Amino acid sequence: MYVRPGSVALVTLAVSSLLLLSACDGDSGSDSGKKSGSSAKTADKGTPAAPESITAEQAKQALVEVKDLPTGWKAEPNTGLDKSQGADEDTISGVKPLCAPVAALLNTGRLDEDHKANAQAVFTKQGDQTTVAQDVSGYTRPQAEKAMAGLKAAVEQCGTFTGKQGGKPATLTVKKTVQQPKYGDDSVSYTLKVVQGDMQMDFDMGTVRSHGAITTVLNNYSDHGDRGKAAFTKALAKAGEKLTAAAAKTP
Repeated sequence: MYVRPGSVALVTLAVSSLLLLSACDGDSGSDSGKKSGSSAKTADKGTPAAPESITAEQAKQALVEVKDLPTGWKAEPNTGLDKSQGADEDTISGVKPLCAPVAALLNTGRLDEDHKANAQAVFTKQGDQTTVAQDVSGYTRPQAEKAMAGLKAAVEQCGTFTGKQGGKPATLTVKKTVQQPKYGDDSVSYTLKVVQGDMQMDFDMGTVRSHGAITTVLNNYSDHGDRGKAAFTKALAKAGEKLTAAAAKTP
């Protein structure tokens, strides 16, 4: 298996009715102006600036749950896509810059390491060697737009390319698939095949951006048991929906 957030009182001395009216009119206008200015400052100070990205909690809220998948799936607690802290034998390296976004997703689940928030979830089909996994990462909107553009260029232009997995030669093939209904602000669906010696790993993948948040869902399947395509399709749709809700109040 590949898969290893008090009033002021106004006192006026009345000399005549004219003076009284004059004094009241003058003081009232002045007092009103002061209150208006004070209210404006309070409103300025009381309006919080929009967060530049989703929080860690919002990233978790964008994760798919077991109830979102068909029956027969279970969550794998304390398991993620990120292999950057070990498992070097699975890490993809040495690919050309254009194709680096694809390798980044396989290595960590994220397109950019300069993320502001992150959450991951992994699910397995009971009795099968099939995994559906998701990453949710928060960035500033310009970061996310740039990262998404880089991934789409890789999917459309890389085709078959080479790299190393655990220091050994590997061949990767990425292919854009028929677009699902559009999710978020931008989305792309694709397949990925990794071949190293006599070992082959196959993936269905989908990546969605909403504002500055990005989620990637992958289906790592074998040639035995359920391919997991139905679960992947449902997970991607739900991930897009949840990501859009989580990122709604960010720039």
